Amino acid sequence: MKVSLYTDDLRAAPCDLLALGVFSDEPDRGLQFAYLNRLLEGALERACRDERFKGNQGQTVVFNAGSQLASRRVLIYGYGERKDYDAERARRFAGTAVRVSNTVGAKSCVAQLTIPVVPAPAQLILALVQALSEGSMLGGYAFSTYQTKDPKPISLKELRIAFVAEDVQGVKGASIRGAIVRGQAIAEGVLAARSLVNEPPNVLSPPELADRARKMCKTAELSHRVLGVRDLERQGMRLILAVGRGSEHEPRLIHMTYTPEKGTEAKRTVCIVGKGLTFDAGGLSLKPNDSMVDMKADMGGAAAVLGAMEAIAKLKPDVVVHGIIGVAENMPDGRAIRPGDVFVSKKGLTVEVLNTDAEGRLVLADALSYAQDLSPTEIIDLATLTGACMVALGRTIAGAFVSDEGLYGELAQAWERSGEKFWRLPLDPELRELLDSDVADIKNVADRYGGAITAALFLRDFVERSVKWAHLDIAGPVLSVKDVGYLPKGGTGFGVRTLVEFVCGPNVLRI
Repeated sequence: MKVSLYTDDLRAAPCDLLALGVFSDEPDRGLQFAYLNRLLEGALERACRDERFKGNQGQTVVFNAGSQLASRRVLIYGYGERKDYDAERARRFAGTAVRVSNTVGAKSCVAQLTIPVVPAPAQLILALVQALSEGSMLGGYAFSTYQTKDPKPISLKELRIAFVAEDVQGVKGASIRGAIVRGQAIAEGVLAARSLVNEPPNVLSPPELADRARKMCKTAELSHRVLGVRDLERQGMRLILAVGRGSEHEPRLIHMTYTPEKGTEAKRTVCIVGKGLTFDAGGLSLKPNDSMVDMKADMGGAAAVLGAMEAIAKLKPDVVVHGIIGVAENMPDGRAIRPGDVFVSKKGLTVEVLNTDAEGRLVLADALSYAQDLSPTEIIDLATLTGACMVALGRTIAGAFVSDEGLYGELAQAWERSGEKFWRLPLDPELRELLDSDVADIKNVADRYGGAITAALFLRDFVERSVKWAHLDIAGPVLSVKDVGYLPKGGTGFGVRTLVEFVCGPNVLRI
């Protein structure tokens, strides 16, 4: 979908749907609403009253405009109170505008950029433009690869962001267009991650995920390496090999590298590490059916790393970035690992496996050790790691475990800009003794209490204390149970936006 700018009168906006956001605490609903309402002789306000529209967050009214406007329909969207308005609400507005456009068969949409205060800082204006660009692309996503009858219609071809020139004084047009391009690049990474999560597990096996990573790297001009079984054996990555033993599909480790352009001095080296369980049946510690249904999404961390690397390659930050994914399928079989087995990790630590359904941390442990060898300044891993994190934080909030206060500050700014929700949880050292094993250096599970914390503490043992490290448990928000705003039912691509914001910072792409 094409995203561009519109700076003329809204009355003449040549589109099938004109979208306008309003605040709940403004009596006249804002200048643009009042202007359109006058043109429509009060009909717009009457429609809002008839639909009991108050401007609350997420409320919508769709109005057939008639002949007074160039647009066929008007969408009024509620932002809630002005003080709560931010880039995330702008992102949701754009996503809703696109979803409504597709519902009514609109091919073109003009969405009004709302500036909360005038004059506004340039960085705020650009963040809002980027959010509209992201939301418009994310809201138009549908996964219909395997639907042969009546897939969800996608009619919208173009969205134009409308703004009043006086509201953006001092901000160059090139910067605004750069914000649109940056939003598109990030959204494309999110969409790639969504599609990977939505693929059925009989299609997306570990070798297939590795092949798709290769294709993405070639297109994005990223250097890459895929380690097969023999490579993993030479690397001593026996934990990844152990998890994959019960499947006919052999495990892999994917290593992608972005390097800044020649002549650009890299400020730091970041490793982003993803858990890539293309399906998790639990192994011999077999999951019940209801818990197994969504386990194609157990590679959500891997999908986020792939999507982020695709976006990073387009945005070209002055940072060396390694994307590392441990990939396996956890199945029950005569060769599958057993509770009580002991394996030597790449780091040399011995691990007693007491629950084969706690396999993601085994794959991540070897992948983190591999990342450690690349001399990074920071390591961030993402994983659909524990149900305990979902119990604690729900379906829409991810858990963040961070070893360094400076890194936490940077990550918190990144997820604030991205609109993705995280909550910091403690790396409580007193719980580490719960992982002590009677026969090995460490066991892969503790008792049921504090399960998300002990899982993070397990991973902590595989990262050197000198390296800044964060573990992001994204088990909850990796899937959405319904269509809402710019989120579709199914894979969300969660984590991509935060990773890109962290690596690339707030600076808008210059074009």
